[in-house]
Amino acid sequence: MRKSIILTIIAVLALQVQALDVNNTAGLLSTQVTDLNVTSLTISGSMNAEDFYFIADKLHHLTTVDLATVDVEPYHCSDRHYWQQDFQAGELPAGTFAGKKVTRVVLPASLKLIGRGAFAGCGVLSSIALPASLDSIGDYAFASCTSLESVTLPASVMTVGRGAFMRCSSLTTIEVEPSSRLSKMDATALMDCPSLTTIKLGSALQSVGERSLAGTGIKQLDLTDSKSLKSMGDWAMVLTPVTEAKLPTSINTIGQGAFLYDTDLANITLGGNMSQISDFMLAGTGLETIDLKGVSALGDYALYNNSRLSVVELPASMTWLGTRAMAGMTGMTAISSDATTVPALGENVWDGVDQPKVTLTVPASSLSLYQEADQWKEFLIESGWLRGDVNLDGEVNISDVNLVVKIILGTTYDEGTMMRADVNEDGEVNISDVNMLIRIILTGSSKSPAIVNVKDQLHLDDVAMRPGEERTLTITLDNAADYEALQCDITLPAGLTLVNTTCDRNHAGETSETGESTSRTVLYSSQRVKFADDGAVLHITVRADDALAAEGEILVSNIVLADDGDTSRYAANCSARVTNSSGIEDLNFIADRVWVDGHALCIETRHEGTAQVTSINGTQRPMPLTTGVNRQELDVGFYVVVLNGKSHKIAIK
Repeated sequence: MRKSIILTIIAVLALQVQALDVNNTAGLLSTQVTDLNVTSLTISGSMNAEDFYFIADKLHHLTTVDLATVDVEPYHCSDRHYWQQDFQAGELPAGTFAGKKVTRVVLPASLKLIGRGAFAGCGVLSSIALPASLDSIGDYAFASCTSLESVTLPASVMTVGRGAFMRCSSLTTIEVEPSSRLSKMDATALMDCPSLTTIKLGSALQSVGERSLAGTGIKQLDLTDSKSLKSMGDWAMVLTPVTEAKLPTSINTIGQGAFLYDTDLANITLGGNMSQISDFMLAGTGLETIDLKGVSALGDYALYNNSRLSVVELPASMTWLGTRAMAGMTGMTAISSDATTVPALGENVWDGVDQPKVTLTVPASSLSLYQEADQWKEFLIESGWLRGDVNLDGEVNISDVNLVVKIILGTTYDEGTMMRADVNEDGEVNISDVNMLIRIILTGSSKSPAIVNVKDQLHLDDVAMRPGEERTLTITLDNAADYEALQCDITLPAGLTLVNTTCDRNHAGETSETGESTSRTVLYSSQRVKFADDGAVLHITVRADDALAAEGEILVSNIVLADDGDTSRYAANCSARVTNSSGIEDLNFIADRVWVDGHALCIETRHEGTAQVTSINGTQRPMPLTTGVNRQELDVGFYVVVLNGKSHKIAIK
């Protein structure tokens, strides 16, 4: 009996240490390995799918396999193995090591493809070195490798198949090598890997499939390095402990339910190029803030039960809010919509929200539309303000710049003014807000003044120029009050080009084209220095060409002056005549000046005579002139003034 036990032990030990080295010829491994109990196998030479399926079907005791020098040849078989008949060179066939208790596998250095389920269920495999030649990892290739702890994908890998690493419960890290070509992470690729906390997927990644990261342990999702990423599939991050998600600017599509009931998710950066928040995409999360810039539609239940979101800002691009898109948002205290056209709604968009206690801020121009719209009208509606309208006068102009400069220099205002002064919404009031305000003004989006409310004037002398000539003209300010900043539009006649603008050393200036022949100039002082009385405020350099007519006009309009009182002051337009000659008769002619002061037409001339004033409806009236300045009160409207055979168009506002 004792002898029998000893023999049994020896047999078991012999089974555990059996090792075999084989120099194989493709297709002949079954003739090389006669002991099916082999535990350690090293193969050199060549192999094909027939050899790999011999391993899969017959060698059930393998623990270590070394295929480092093997050349994998293509193969065609008459019978299907795992639904496949044709195998390419460099392919590890489907299911080769599936379910085996391998602890170490060295893959062929020239391997191109790991087939479907090749290592599925290898529960004791703790690590795997993937060769630098590998192009793709097939569906479920390493699924349920419960001891696998980390994976580094070589730069050569382009695709990771469906479920490739799903249910790898010990997997903590998956990352790519530098210069990775990985472009696609397919559906469920990393699903149900609860220990997975670190992923680095490279800059070439373009898509992440549905449920690809669902059930992982990722708390900080940062895909900003994946600068080519376009899409993330349905339910991609569902049931994860993620607290913050940062997505690249390239992403434009995120599938439905992508972060469904990730209750710890407090912050998400969408990248700015998302046009739609899909159905259920952020339902039940713990979001505290969300930036919907550029979004045009919220899908059904998109933000459902986000009870920690207190303030929501809907951008001007928003056109649709789906059924119950914001239902259950019981913490909401304020909502704003920059859309001038009221966005269309699904059913019960704000179900469960105490709308009469929630302030809705909308564009002033659309106030009545929101007040009459179903569901919208249930809010406490207020008209909004223009972005950059810091002093709340309904316009964005140099006075708002002046006010922000005052705040930067230490003047304190009420909370609302301080909030509006943060034009770029970065939480600080600084020179960046001044720059953004100036950009708003220079785009031409600020309004022209509705009424002239000061007698202070800008002046520009008439000029005679020849084609090819360049001249610097001076605009002066005739001011009774003190001003620290101004803006104006300069419109040049055909044949005259603006070359440059300069201002005094105490003021900064910016000029930008707002139309085909019109430029807008902004002048301000970062130290709030006032313009000199009756002094030069702006120099403009212009160049004439052959298109300059015998006579033309430089018009200075939209003149806004800013003083210390945070109120816009509007001056009358001024103009200067331009002639393309320098003869004595022309110098006499250009001495005549026409401008508007409030409701008065003003004409300055060296000669007595009569001007003809024609209103837009054709009514004519003569205006007798004496030497010097002549004034005549006119009704609001547009007029053509004919003086010495020359026409001037004016507007009384």
